[in-house]
Amino acid sequence: MFRIYFITAFRSLLKNRSVSLINILGLTIGLTAFLFILHYLIYETSYDRFFDGSERVYRINMTMAKDGVSTYEGAQTPRQMYFALKQELPGVEANTLTYLERCLIRNGIVGYSDQNVLWVDAGFEKVFPLTMLQGKADFKKPLTGVLSASKAKALFGTESPVGKIMKVNEGMPVEVTGVFADLPSNTHLDAEYFISINTFVYYKWIGEQGDWNWPGWWNYIRLKPGVSAAQAEVGINGFVDRHMAFLKKEGKTAHFKLQPLPDLHFLRGLQSEFGAGTNPKSLVNLLIVGLLTLLIAWINFVNLSTAQSVKRTHEILIRKLIGASRLHIWLQSLSESLIINVMAVILAYGLYLVLMIPFAHFFSLPLGHAYIPGEKIAFFLALACLTGIVFSSIYTSVSIFRMGAFTGRKEVKGKSGFKKGLVIAQLVISIVFISGTIIVFKQIRFMQNYQLGMKIDRVLILSGPASTNILGEGRRAKYLAFRREVLSDPRFMAATATMNVPGQEPRWRSGEFVRLDAGVQPGAVFCTNNADDGFINTYSLKLLAGQNFSVTPANNANKILINESSARKLGFANAQDAIGKQIVPTGDNRKPVEIIGVVADFHNEGLHKPVYPMVWNNDHPYEFGFYSIRVNNPNMQEAVAQLQKIYKRHFPEDPFNYFFADELFNRQYFSEVRFGKFYILLTILSLSIACLGLYGLLLHYINQKKKEIGIRKVNGAQVSEVMLFINRNFFRWTVIAFVIACPLVYWMMNKWLQDFAYHTDISWWIFAIAGLVTLFITVLTVSWQSYKASVGNPADALKYE
Repeated sequence: MFRIYFITAFRSLLKNRSVSLINILGLTIGLTAFLFILHYLIYETSYDRFFDGSERVYRINMTMAKDGVSTYEGAQTPRQMYFALKQELPGVEANTLTYLERCLIRNGIVGYSDQNVLWVDAGFEKVFPLTMLQGKADFKKPLTGVLSASKAKALFGTESPVGKIMKVNEGMPVEVTGVFADLPSNTHLDAEYFISINTFVYYKWIGEQGDWNWPGWWNYIRLKPGVSAAQAEVGINGFVDRHMAFLKKEGKTAHFKLQPLPDLHFLRGLQSEFGAGTNPKSLVNLLIVGLLTLLIAWINFVNLSTAQSVKRTHEILIRKLIGASRLHIWLQSLSESLIINVMAVILAYGLYLVLMIPFAHFFSLPLGHAYIPGEKIAFFLALACLTGIVFSSIYTSVSIFRMGAFTGRKEVKGKSGFKKGLVIAQLVISIVFISGTIIVFKQIRFMQNYQLGMKIDRVLILSGPASTNILGEGRRAKYLAFRREVLSDPRFMAATATMNVPGQEPRWRSGEFVRLDAGVQPGAVFCTNNADDGFINTYSLKLLAGQNFSVTPANNANKILINESSARKLGFANAQDAIGKQIVPTGDNRKPVEIIGVVADFHNEGLHKPVYPMVWNNDHPYEFGFYSIRVNNPNMQEAVAQLQKIYKRHFPEDPFNYFFADELFNRQYFSEVRFGKFYILLTILSLSIACLGLYGLLLHYINQKKKEIGIRKVNGAQVSEVMLFINRNFFRWTVIAFVIACPLVYWMMNKWLQDFAYHTDISWWIFAIAGLVTLFITVLTVSWQSYKASVGNPADALKYE
């Protein structure tokens, strides 16, 4: 019996090849797009889940406030937390303390700078079990560590590195105790070296025990089975009263919160985020966009299937007259839906496999190297296929059931409103996609062209040398010698050394100051950075009042520069009033510092964040920092080559690593640019699917109106009149879709723009362009077929009357 249904279905599909092909092609495009989005979403939500028991691992975050005003909300906590967790919280199975640093790693003449090194304690392996290929991971002893398989090959070649020594930074000897399998790309632990944090204790950079004052470490815990995060949080917050009573004296409060390990990949606006890189709102938007693309394909399929049912009225009526039940008619419709959907699924999966790597490269996604279980892909494909089959077959069958037993007219009248609604829904989605794409790229352009208050074009940034870290003031002396030679070359205009550069989050974001002359202590966080006398000229900053740092470092002791925002927070009426005033950093035994200059506000980070108070001291950056050089030469490659020669003369042991300031700054908008690319692709796909659907519906519409068109032509109707008659419904539907889409787009994209502290406006012309583009594509799709119908011989349509 079922064999007959499928044979009949195949014959019907072959008989109506053009509509069948449009159906299969539309569904294939929609399913392929959905598969890529699904793959990306699965990848983004799979971060760190490969660690055994990842659902029980948490990072401890901390928030601090003063007089009800937040002063710190970040991912780092005090080091003493690590020891208190071991001794006072019974629900903890294991915990670990980490510290991230970018280091120079060498083995003889082979060396790599800017390597991500995570300094860890002995509990790290219990919280984050590594897959060891050689040796073991034991972080109890100082000056020991493990490295990834790829880094082991790069440093030691084919030899086993276990037991060998690698040099870190200025030559610190670290014994390799093991090699671990490279971590997958879907982890927030973006490090390839794990070294014992007891090395810091060995060199007496930190004490045996920590303190509760400085939140500069990442603390992780693995809870015992059955212990909830809420229970653990209550215990951890008990530390505030027992160990951090000093906060009350300063009018401060603190609170600790557990953040699940798989959640660390998502941006939460925390300071000192480690590994966060994706805005969860973008993922929700992509899921909605993917579902809408698939919905357009389903709408096409349903519309064309029901349209075909009208064309096959006589066949269906004969079936009903000879006794076909509703079940039989539904099974016949189900068979046709099944064949089309299965063929679309097979084609979509084939395209997905073929295009996955090019897709990943184009969107800068690690999909090509990410493992997504085949059963997940199969499940979602089957779900999408089943939904399409059931929905389309049921709706088509209901339409057929409503046919009059002898005329079939009731069916045509009854379903026309819903069919128009589906076409309008398609057009609404297309207008939403076009408008959304324009707004996304308008915001990207707005951010890239916004006046930042500084100039970052033609600025080269070098990674500071690691080989001079232990030299103290000798490190500054070597830098000054390097800078003198650089600035003696006319290719270069200015140079400065800073701990962080524009486009990076400042390393120190929790500073507070008291204004001595007025007793003002604002409840605000001041970000601190290092700078020198070349900072203002290198980044073309505007000095509003006072003076720059002296070229002689000794003259800059206890002197600082601040920005406008800092001056306002400290209560100064204007920039000039701040000059010569002293402020004191809060804390024990802090010395007052004098404000010698106020620079105009500039955007140190992207436009996602507002301008914040900043302070610059004249300390030379340690732990590398960055050397920024403004180039006075149109030939940048020539300037880079010359700079490399100078750098190697002064720092022969350090690799020459450079990047451009504007590229680094614009990298903050990478997520938005990628999101815009997704929107463009999906807009093209949705318009393609919509055009296919309109084309198929038009063929059906013209077939229905064939006799009416013939009669109009016999009665003297012109080609233009016939075309207008055919086109008017599609034009009307586009206008209705435009009216529906405009407020929907405004609401959706306005919410998206709220994620930016500074954003573009949603202009009226965006909707006008989206509407006109959709109308143009609709008219273009419809007009060619309507023209062919209008110039046809009316006798062909009327010969059977």
